Amino acid sequence: MSDDPAGSVERERSLVERESAVDARESRVEAREAAGADRAEEAKKILIEADERDDQADARDCEADERELGASRDSFLHHDDDYDAAHKARRSAAMDRLNSKTDRTSSAEDRSKLTEGESE
Repeated sequence: MSDDPAGSVERERSLVERESAVDARESRVEAREAAGADRAEEAKKILIEADERDDQADARDCEADERELGASRDSFLHHDDDYDAAHKARRSAAMDRLNSKTDRTSSAEDRSKLTEGESE
């Protein structure tokens, strides 16, 4: 067997090129994994915020229902001439429900955006 210096140099160069290619692939994989982790963290944050808005909307709905029920009951039982106060209470309750609906719609849209582009 004869030593082939040119072949040895070529093998060494080939080995260096393969190692460089492996290092480059590993770097790309690490970058993709980091980007995926960032997207997952952002999605988690969006879901938490959407859940908080839903909870706030639920609380507003409960308060609005109680106010409206109280105003209706007072109006029914007392037959006062103070219809304006009952009307204001009902209007306030309706506005709270509208705000709750807007929050729920926004929360649903945020959740929907997280699934855009995903195949089912």
